[in-house]
Amino acid sequence: MQSASPTYSLPVLLYHRIVNKQSIIGKHKVYVWEKDFEKQMQYLKDNGYQTITFYDLQKEPKMDLYKKVMITFDDGYLDNYELLFPILKKHGFKAIIYLVTRIDHNAWGVKEGEPRINMMSAAQVKEMSDYGVEMGGHTQHHVDLLRHNATEQLSEIKGSKEDVEKLTGKPAISFAYPFGGINEDIKQITKEAGFTYAVSTNTGPKEFGKDWFQIRRIEVTPKTNMLSFKNKVSGRYFTLLS
Repeated sequence: MQSASPTYSLPVLLYHRIVNKQSIIGKHKVYVWEKDFEKQMQYLKDNGYQTITFYDLQKEPKMDLYKKVMITFDDGYLDNYELLFPILKKHGFKAIIYLVTRIDHNAWGVKEGEPRINMMSAAQVKEMSDYGVEMGGHTQHHVDLLRHNATEQLSEIKGSKEDVEKLTGKPAISFAYPFGGINEDIKQITKEAGFTYAVSTNTGPKEFGKDWFQIRRIEVTPKTNMLSFKNKVSGRYFTLLS
């Protein structure tokens, strides 16, 4: 096997929470430290990266994706407003936040022993949306869609779309599958619910745009050092030749 020349794709980064104190991190590594996130965003700024959303892509589907990056956050935690939002504004960046719309805290995480973390308020969601942060759906109750029937799946997916649109006054065009729970039937239901794009976790084609309902994301964790982050945002992967 011989490595071919690198092929470039749009990096879609996956985050959940930003933290600045030890007492709220929990056992699951679904956070980054505020100081580390700031360094990551400064690197993007210093190196000429632009952040885009699916709104941007919808308006300009054939845009040049070189040095473009998507920053996505799942769930809609309060720290997205308190810590993420100021950093975005500082650098003139945008992001996409996938909202759980019918519960006010991480009830699914509390069941697993995580500390209770509150979600953003409706007013905070609207303020971020008005600034230019895209809000997408993430079900109403953060359910594993693979554990539900088709009727329940449609209710959770379509319901989250309607909820987000009421909160923002804008179309909700992208969706994130909780727990990465996805199959072909769920993808079809997501499409039927009215979404145009849907993001997974670490599954789906490496080529951005090959499957608009299973867009692969690249997770950033507390273990992601700057060298690793630079590689993640390079948009580069290698195709092996036989």
